[in-house]
Amino acid sequence: AAESRGDTVIGHDIWFGRDATIMPGVGIGSGAIIATSAVVTRPVPAYAIVAGNPARVVRRRYDDATIDALLEIAWWDWDAAKITRNLDAIRGADLAALRAAR
Repeated sequence: AAESRGDTVIGHDIWFGRDATIMPGVGIGSGAIIATSAVVTRPVPAYAIVAGNPARVVRRRYDDATIDALLEIAWWDWDAAKITRNLDAIRGADLAALRAAR
């Protein structure tokens, strides 16, 4: 019997580069960016940018406070009309506008 490595869990609002490979059982946090041809063998934190083989965190997209706020706001759970109305705030990570829209 094949050994299970657990579920592969992919968060929200993630960008995957071409030919990126995610190994079984690895979790990808919301807002992460997976570089082209990256081979992800370990969990990727929310809003991290990873690259390489094996993939390593190159940098984080935002500071801790901004990441925590974006995860709390969870705009990806909003209905499509609300997302459309707030696209500029989402694209710009405008926390004040996103909190007001919530």
